[in-house]
Amino acid sequence: MNRTLAIFASIMLTFSMVVPSVEAASVKLEGEASVPVLSSENVQLVNNIPHLSIISAAFSSKEPFMYANTLTGIAIYDISDPTNPQLKGELPEAHFENEDMTFGEREDGTKFVIIGYDPAGVTPTYDDKSISTGAEIAVVDVSDPANPYIASRVQTTTRTHTVTCANDECTYAYTSGSEDKDGNPAFSIINLEDPANPFEEKVFPSSVDTVGHDWDIDSSGIAWHTGLAGTVAYDISDPVNPRVLNSTDERGLNGTSWNNFIHHNTLRPNGDQFVSRAPEDMETDESTERSANQVRSGEVVMVTEEDYLHPGTCEDEGSFQTWHLQNLDEFSGEGNVAPGSGSVEPLDSWNSKILGTDENTKAGFICSAHYSSYHEDGFVSIGYYQQGVRILDVRNPTDIKQIGYWFTGIQEAWGAQWVPARNEKGQTTGEHTNYVYAYDPTRGLDILKVTFPNESPANTLNLEAQISLDMIQVPATDLSEALQDKMSHSHSH
Repeated sequence: MNRTLAIFASIMLTFSMVVPSVEAASVKLEGEASVPVLSSENVQLVNNIPHLSIISAAFSSKEPFMYANTLTGIAIYDISDPTNPQLKGELPEAHFENEDMTFGEREDGTKFVIIGYDPAGVTPTYDDKSISTGAEIAVVDVSDPANPYIASRVQTTTRTHTVTCANDECTYAYTSGSEDKDGNPAFSIINLEDPANPFEEKVFPSSVDTVGHDWDIDSSGIAWHTGLAGTVAYDISDPVNPRVLNSTDERGLNGTSWNNFIHHNTLRPNGDQFVSRAPEDMETDESTERSANQVRSGEVVMVTEEDYLHPGTCEDEGSFQTWHLQNLDEFSGEGNVAPGSGSVEPLDSWNSKILGTDENTKAGFICSAHYSSYHEDGFVSIGYYQQGVRILDVRNPTDIKQIGYWFTGIQEAWGAQWVPARNEKGQTTGEHTNYVYAYDPTRGLDILKVTFPNESPANTLNLEAQISLDMIQVPATDLSEALQDKMSHSHSH
């Protein structure tokens, strides 16, 4: 896919666009044109790094470093002051898109990130300079933040759209998955005990169909695999032999109102507080109007449903959802199960929308939900592509409310992540600050400060961002060919 390699020049053209302010305040940032800004009073822009064409990032738990995946390689920043990141080192590399950075950190000081090459990537600073075509990873050693280097590359049987460490030290990692050599749904288990010599240890059956998307490991160590056929929970205490525990029910299958395209990624707050219910204690009705007091701590699985193929306005595209998990022994640890056969039931969903139009969403590119992050106070930050950054109140998971937003009209917010809080030694505390890093390959890194409402969930006001099509300044025709291909019907994302 040679056109992918042209992404860098074409996407950077958006920086030079002079955009009039429309129905919103205007802000001038160093290195950028004036752009329209629409934000709620409780979301404030603190800083912007325009040269960083960032897609995803990961944080060290032991040192105040951020490892950013950009359209031109890997960038390492010192975030001792989270409002003013300082560049420590860079590794130039042409790849796309590695949209969920994964990071391994070991007691001996070894640190590395994994780049998933999908649909393509080139390693000009490594001996093997061949072009990868979607089933290969590169391991980048970042132990010395000033001198990152490619330690290894390894080909895989299945697709590497995302690659996720199965534990903190990342001795094993899972690919997003696709098909094995016989055409069956599968994902690859990569052995990374020696990051300089990784290898595919096993190809394992997948329960999310032939298009897997991502893995998220919750605080209890349960792994959640998302994909075409919904979301599946795995026991990965033996990472080479994952065991299926439960999955979304038939409403998580592709083609339903809860999964118009694909389950993209998950969050599961307070997973370590979860206790499986006894059969007689189950809330087994299929109502999506379950009350908040019926949902216990650790029982909420938050799912991003990505959908940029569904015609209509933004309110018809991908949503952020809450699902109800009541037990983790539905399948008694079987190897794989039929998609949609689990008992995890939907609770609520939330969509952004463009007001006052019946135009196809492509007129303003896309406004699907994408990567999100959970704050322990009960709020989610999430990127909605060209609909910007949204702050959602999920304290009542049966009634999701928007309590903040940041929109500029010239943006592609791929993710919005709460910045970890750190102690005086620079180590993470397990809590988060009120700063959000918004990852945007067209704007760079936006740093936002969020003030939470004082009201209880029942009294929280659900804010609506007054966004219309004439405020969106980057139509699909002005975006890179590779990004347009990503959003096309033919792309098997």
